[in-house]
Amino acid sequence: MRSIHQLGLFVLLFLGLAPALHATGPDGIEVKLIYAEGRIYYHEIFVQWSTEWEKAPCDFVIEASADGQDWRIRGRVKSKGNSSRHSEYKFVDKKDDTFHFYRIRQMDKRGSSEILSEFELENYSIEVDLEALEFDDSRRLVLEYSIDKDQELMIRIYNSIGEQVMTKVMPFKKAGDYIYHLDISDLRRDSYLLQVTQILLDKTVAEAPFKTK
Repeated sequence: MRSIHQLGLFVLLFLGLAPALHATGPDGIEVKLIYAEGRIYYHEIFVQWSTEWEKAPCDFVIEASADGQDWRIRGRVKSKGNSSRHSEYKFVDKKDDTFHFYRIRQMDKRGSSEILSEFELENYSIEVDLEALEFDDSRRLVLEYSIDKDQELMIRIYNSIGEQVMTKVMPFKKAGDYIYHLDISDLRRDSYLLQVTQILLDKTVAEAPFKTK
């Protein structure tokens, strides 16, 4: 009798847990979110998320907040819906310095909604201050610069008619102040434009003109 009683308790416990193992959203909406993130890329914010499956169509509502308390709608993206396959989504927003947090809500046709994810933005933008360009005794170009984040940079040099005449990957550097010597002995006497590029985003972050002697 004791074993039967214990079995009955186990069945009741399992039945009590079963709804949690198969939880669904409001009005039967089911979306299995894999991940969500937001990144600042200079003047734009990229919000990306992924679902493992979706069992009903809905809208993904993207919202932003300065403090994680008060939220403003920034846009909507239609779900693929009724899909058992992995799905990727992206929303691009204009950068607003007042917003530090974003979140994604799913909303059905009746207006019922559920928050899928909240996250703080990651800033992938960098600032490079190109302080000086000068020549040393070996006719190398000396760059004095500072960088505000650990980063790998690239130098591109263009001649007076806009042709790219040199590309150089600089060593990975941590945030700080640096001096870099660039051999330009192969360049003819001309006017040039030097550009410093963030390799991660292929973004020009600083530039300066110079003339060879």
